[in-house]
Amino acid sequence: MTPSDFEALQNDVHAVFSALYLIDVEVLSTEQRKQHQQVLAAAYLAFVNAENARYTALSTKAKGELGELAGHVKTMRTQLAELEAPNEQLGVLGKGLDALARLAKLL
Repeated sequence: MTPSDFEALQNDVHAVFSALYLIDVEVLSTEQRKQHQQVLAAAYLAFVNAENARYTALSTKAKGELGELAGHVKTMRTQLAELEAPNEQLGVLGKGLDALARLAKLL
């Protein structure tokens, strides 16, 4: 992972968090709202940690793991751009919950 890759990851995390934040929870079921809150919490931590992380302070191992996670986040961002229905967007983000949680812990 290069500094420009890291910057792209930061931008992708921001875009995923923003998309999740903009989902209208009024159209979601009770179970979907719970899932939304879980994913929103993980995305927020990933967003804040990514914003505060310095590329130069990351270990070689962390940079390798970030490279893998960056691919997952980029895929989520791409899939979100193709979907309009909030429940479909939440489905994509729910599948990415693990990646967002790992990213938040890593940074």
